Parts: sequence; C-alpha cells; structure tokens
Amino acid sequence: MHQLSRILFILIALPIIGTCGFRFLENLSWLDAAYMAFITLSTIGYEVVRPLSDPGKIFVIVYIIFGFSFFIYSLSKLGEISMNGDLKRLMEHRRMDRHIEKLKNHTIVCGFGRMGRAVARELADAGKEFVLIETDGDRVQEARALGWMCIQGDASSDNILRLAGVEKAACLASVLPNDADNLLTVMSARLLQKELFLVARSSADEAVAKLKRAGANRIVSPYSAGANRMAQMLMKPQLQDFYEVLSGKELEVDMTIITVEAGAPAIGKTVKELRPGEGGLVLAGLKRKIGKMDLPPSDEMAIEVDDTLLVLGRGQQLVRLLEQTRRS
Repeated sequence: MHQLSRILFILIALPIIGTCGFRFLENLSWLDAAYMAFITLSTIGYEVVRPLSDPGKIFVIVYIIFGFSFFIYSLSKLGEISMNGDLKRLMEHRRMDRHIEKLKNHTIVCGFGRMGRAVARELADAGKEFVLIETDGDRVQEARALGWMCIQGDASSDNILRLAGVEKAACLASVLPNDADNLLTVMSARLLQKELFLVARSSADEAVAKLKRAGANRIVSPYSAGANRMAQMLMKPQLQDFYEVLSGKELEVDMTIITVEAGAPAIGKTVKELRPGEGGLVLAGLKRKIGKMDLPPSDEMAIEVDDTLLVLGRGQQLVRLLEQTRRS
C-alpha cells in the first residue's frame, strides 16, 4: 500500500511542479503552464506556447532529466504492480480495512496455527464476525483465501490491535504458540479495552497465574484439557456419547449462554416453568449477577434480571427461550 501511495504521489506531483515552474518563471497562464508541463513530461514535442527565457530553458532541462525519469519509473512500477496482481490485493486489503472499521462486538483471534484455525472455523460456522491477526504472510493469505478478515502483524502491538478494532470488540482469543507472546497480547488488549472478554492459551502451568494477573478472563491449556478428556473417556467410556452431542453438528444440538434482560417475560418464573412443555431443553446452569453458577439449578429457583443461563437444546427450543429472556 505504501509503494502504491508513493507512485501515485509522484504521478500527481510531477505535473504540479511543472505547471508551477512554467507559470512563475515564464509568466504563463495556468492553462498554458499545464500544457507546457505535460508536453515536456511526456516528450511529445508539440510547439511551445512562446519562446522560453534562459531560466525557463534551464528549468526545462532539469525538469526533463529528473521529471521524465521519475515519471517513467512510476509508470513501470504501476504496471508491474498491476501485472502481479498486487493492485487487486491492495484494493481488497483496503476494502477489508473499511469493513473492520465498521465492526462492533466482534471477536479477535490472535494466531492462525492449528488452534487458531479451529477457533476461526467454529466462529465462521456459527455466523459470528471475527478478525484474525497473524505474523506469517503465507498463513495470512491462506486465511484471506477462505474469505476471512486477517491482519498481518504482531498481535501484541497496540496499532495492530486497534486495526483489528479491539476498542469495539466483545472478545479476544490469544492462541499464539508461545506463552510469552500470549501474555504480552493479553496485557496490551486489556490496557486498550477494560471490558474485553479475554481467553488465552497456555502451554505451561506456571503461565496460568501470570495470564490471570495480566487480565485474562479464561485460560485454556490444550494439553491439560485433552489429557483430562482422554482420562475421563478411559475411566467412563460412555462419556464419549455426551461429547458427541456437544460437538457433533449432525445431531443439531446446540449449547449456548443466555443473559436475561430487564423487562423479559421470563423474570419471576421458576426454572421448571421456563422449560418448554414438550421437554428436550436442558437448563444446565444458572449464574446470578453476583455469585457462582449452579450446576444444575434447582427447579424452584426464580429467574432474575442479569441471570446467566447455560442451556442445551435444539434450534427452535432455544429460539423460544430467547424470546422469553429478551426485553418485550
């Protein structure tokens, strides 16, 4: 983008310099001065408006030597950019920047390794808006080829985070391979956005406490989580069926978090009353605004404003529940 800007600046500046030179050295009108500048720059060689003075002739010599050289160089570079497809990529990059500027309450994913790809795929499948940040150019191109917005740069940089819209984002996931990079990214993001929900990856147990102090709301250790799940399956093989329910798209079962809004019809109802008559909806957890989550909640618990519900069910059931928890 910077190279294209320099080329366009040269192509615009050269005629302006020539026009001003002929205007003030030869006292020509603006139209005649512009005409002289363009025929000199292009070396077409049409007849001059009037014979030039000695200062005017010196100006023409200097203008041709330097101006024509820069002009031809800029045109050749512009053609090279167009032929290589760089111009198209630059325009796409600019469109992406404008799209990111309009985003609000989106998710930022820092890192496009194996875990970053998995997170991005889940967000894309759920129809969520997100922005990726990755340092490796090949991975950036891979993400963009998939139709995802991806910024190339250091995720711990304030400028890069601002380009990704961190000040208007709802969540940020730092899944970089290095704990130190994740720590710095979390600290930078927290300083830029106090309300941001931060999830960080941790490879080592000793990094967990540091990430929490840096401002991470949740910390995920792929190795510990994977080992725990494998151990649970070894001891209780039947748990595999439950994991498939949570992760298998073919079963059309979703797990979601719902926050009860002020004025919602559900306020005052009990957990038992909130369940649909035909059954099948599992209200697995309920968390008050202040306090821990009850897993599972008692049937007699009354729904209050700002309660957080952990719900497992099918699409239409969840839609009906959402209608009860939204302001009417």
